[in-house]
This record gives sequence, structure tokens and C-alpha cells, in this order.
Amino acid sequence: MKRLLRDVQQLWQDKLAFRLAAVYLVLLVVLVLVLPWLPLPFAPNYLDLNHLFQPPFSDVTGAVNIHWFGTDALGRDVMTETLYGARTGLFISIPVVITSTFIGLVLGASAGFFGDNRLKISKAALLLLPLLLFLLFYLGLYLPLQIQQYRLPSTGIWLSWGILVLCTAVLWLLLRLAPQKAFWFRSEIKFPLDMLIIRAIEVVSSVPWLILVLLLASFMPPSVVLLSLILTLTNWTHTARLARAEMLRIREMPYIEAGRTLGFTDVQLVFRQALPNMLGPVMVVVGFSLAGLLTLESTLSFLGIGLPPTVVSWGRTITGIRSNTSAWWLVAFPGGFLALTVLALQTFSYYMRFLLKKG
Repeated sequence: MKRLLRDVQQLWQDKLAFRLAAVYLVLLVVLVLVLPWLPLPFAPNYLDLNHLFQPPFSDVTGAVNIHWFGTDALGRDVMTETLYGARTGLFISIPVVITSTFIGLVLGASAGFFGDNRLKISKAALLLLPLLLFLLFYLGLYLPLQIQQYRLPSTGIWLSWGILVLCTAVLWLLLRLAPQKAFWFRSEIKFPLDMLIIRAIEVVSSVPWLILVLLLASFMPPSVVLLSLILTLTNWTHTARLARAEMLRIREMPYIEAGRTLGFTDVQLVFRQALPNMLGPVMVVVGFSLAGLLTLESTLSFLGIGLPPTVVSWGRTITGIRSNTSAWWLVAFPGGFLALTVLALQTFSYYMRFLLKKG
């Protein structure tokens, strides 16, 4: 850790681009966090119908507040929309990146460590696993989405999740009791975990990411939660591929063999020894993934898919150019902030990758 901090400090001193990218990202995060308490002249979605398509920096006689970045077709302040669009983009992208990275890390590391021969499960678990997956999909995902789509009472969602927990407890109890009643249920077989995860990655990756997200989002009602869920379920494959490749290398290291000699279980070897040693490359992927998610969220909102029309976003502000092609400020300010943010994230990730290769 001390060596990593020294390398980052050296990189900070030597690379101006890294320094600018880091400062910009820190300031952007701070701005997003304190944005609700800033004394902005206009609130989000505030309609100033007396000043439609007002150019930026225009001094309007008699106006109490000035639209510094201009207004759109409905008189909404572009500066406020741009700042809150950054807040929306980060508040969607960061949780999605964290969740999808965790899913990809666990699945990829498990596939690389256990392969197709090292993981053995009982026949009772193999029989109950498809039922558990069906219950997770139906009670944990499908039914709550239907309840939200038809605007039913939210108590139905909690009831569905409660039934899921109860069914999981019953299945766990059956899994504990079945091997005690019959030898056939107690016997173990090899579980091809690596093959199943690789096939799942291939299925998700076979369709281009943008087309897959557009297809899924077009069949669901606009919702921040649903959009985040779709992005999470389609964004884990890159991390899983990297984690699997790293685990194939790490599992042959001497300290893994030493851990087995000392009696460590497979779970302890994965979570205590292997995962901490692959976090560096994974963190580099996180930066590039966050940049891609910001771009994708803006693209979807530009197309009017995924987010409700009341949610402020960069893409929704940019789409106002369709009403007036001479309103250049509708593209320049939100598009400029988007381009700067993506460039800063990719620059930061590039130098972190360079630092890891050097180390």
C-alpha cells in the first residue's frame, strides 16, 4: 500500500494530464454532492415561458435572474439542467458500476478458481438450484416489476420478497434434511461452473451492448430503478472476463498452494488471498466502465428511453436541439461536460493502468 501511494504521488508530480483529470473528477463529485444546497437562480424543470431559446449570457432587461447558459424550448435554465444532469448521470452510473463489478468479480473469480472439476455439490443441491433460480427471478424481480408497472401498492413488493425469503428458508431446510434421509441425495457430483459462466458471458456479449439495453429498456416503463437494473445485468461481463483471466493466473501462485497446505478452505483462498490481488486491474476497468455508462445513459435519455421525462439528464437537454438547430448552447454545455467527464475518467484509468503495469 505504501509503495502504491508513493507511485501515485510520483505520477501526480510527473503527469499533468493525470493531475488535471483527478482534480476535475474530485471537483465534479463534490459539486454533485453539494448541488441541492447551492443557491442556483433556477430550480430544475422550472419553466420560464417568457424566455424561450434565450442565448447564453444574454442580459434581459427587468429580469431578476439571468440564464447564464441560456434556455431551451420550454424556458428551462440550461446551467441548472447541466449541473443536475451530472448528478443524475453519476447517481445512476456509480451504483451500477459498483454492483456490476461485484457480480462480475465474484462470478469470474469463481469460474477461474473452481473451473469445471474442482467444485462439487450434492445431488440435492443440484435439483433445488433451478427452483431457487426460478423463485429469485419470479418473486424477486418479475413480480415486483409488474407491481411497479401497474402502480399497485408497494406492500405487494415487500410481500413478494417476504415469500421469497420464506421459500429460500424452506429450500435450505430441505437441502439440510434430504442427504440425511437418502444416500442418493448425499452423493456429490462435479459442477461445471466455468463452462456455465463462460456460456452466460457469451450469451450476454453476443448482442451489442447498446442494442441490448435499448431492446430491454423499450419494453419496460421509464424508471430510474429499472434502468439501473438493466445496466447492471448487462455490464458485468467485462469484469467477469478479466477476473477469470486473473484468477487462472493467481491460482497457480505459490501462496495459494501454501494456503492449501495450511488447511485453508476454497472460500478462504478466494476471498482472503486471491481477490485482494486482482483488485488493481479490476479498478482500472471500473474507470472505463463508468465512462461508458455515462455515455450510454446520455444516449438513452437523448432517445427518450429509460428515464422518466421529469428526470433531468444531459441527453434530455441535448435533445432540445431538434426543436431549434440554431440553439447551439443546448449541445455545447451539457455535451461539453459529458465529453470532459468521459475524457477525465479515461485519462485517470489509463494512467492507473500504466502504474499497475509498472508495478
